[in-house]
Amino acid sequence: MVRAWSGLLIVVAACGTADDGAPGQRDAAGTADAAVDDGPGGAIDATPIDARPVDARPVDARPPVDAFPAVLDVRLDCRNDCVLVASPAAIDVPTGTEFEVNWINTGDTECDVAKIDQFNQVPIILGLEPGTSYHDAVRRWCGPFTGNFQFRISICTLPSFIPVDCSSP
Repeated sequence: MVRAWSGLLIVVAACGTADDGAPGQRDAAGTADAAVDDGPGGAIDATPIDARPVDARPVDARPPVDAFPAVLDVRLDCRNDCVLVASPAAIDVPTGTEFEVNWINTGDTECDVAKIDQFNQVPIILGLEPGTSYHDAVRRWCGPFTGNFQFRISICTLPSFIPVDCSSP
């Protein structure tokens, strides 16, 4: 019986902390305490973990001014389940209008962007990281061209497409 009691004391002593006992506080070494149960009916106090994907702009920032037709912000929610949610999902441009694209990855995984038409495939971005953007000031799309093409967005090697119509009324 004495042996079991001394084992219990060792376990209790090993579970103690060096701080003032307030749950969720950091001790001098910078480590966080484990969650503490306040007893029957009590709540568990722990530091919350924020698992939301990071947006390319801060939450409290104002939405960017729509500069289209000069610059179009294309938001790509490149998700780690290989699904793309793009805004806008399609681009319709009045005949003769040209525009640049600001590519913004609001998702949780990287993706690649290319321009696809009936003649060629032109890579634009390889590895657009989550929470980053790339303003492609080198290329102006449409202008005198009045046909159609697509932007191909590749996530997990699976392509998704954003159709572009350069002759919209």
